[in-house]
Amino acid sequence: MEQLALTLPAEDTLVLLPKNPGTFFAFWRFSAGRREAFRSSAFAPEVELRVFRSEDRSVFFQHRAPWQDGRAYLPVPEQGGLCEAALYALRNGEWERLLESNQAPAPEAADRCDDRARASMEFMKGGQP
Repeated sequence: MEQLALTLPAEDTLVLLPKNPGTFFAFWRFSAGRREAFRSSAFAPEVELRVFRSEDRSVFFQHRAPWQDGRAYLPVPEQGGLCEAALYALRNGEWERLLESNQAPAPEAADRCDDRARASMEFMKGGQP
C-alpha cells in the first residue's frame, strides 16, 4: 500500500489541547528545514516536552520522545489552571527551546475519581427522557 505524502508546514508548530479531565494531547510538526536539521544530526534524535503552569511558569511534567513521533499524551496538574508546553532539543549538550504552545485550560481536581464519576452520572441522567 502506498503511503500518503506528508505536506510539511511552512513553520514549526506545537499545539496543546485538553483531551479529557486528566490528560493533555500535544502534537508538533516541523518544517522541512527543521526536519533536515534533525536528520543531519544538528540536534539529538530525541525532543523533550515540558508542560508548565502559565501563571508562574513552573514545570510540572517532562516527557521525552523521538522527534518524529509528533505527538504525546501528558497529565494535567491537579490544581487546574492555564498550562502551556515547550519543546526542547539537545544541541551540543545543551537543551535549546524550539517551540512554545498555545495556552490550554486544565480542569481543576483532574485526578479525583469521585468528581469524574459524579460528572458521568449527571451526563447519563441528562440523556434520559
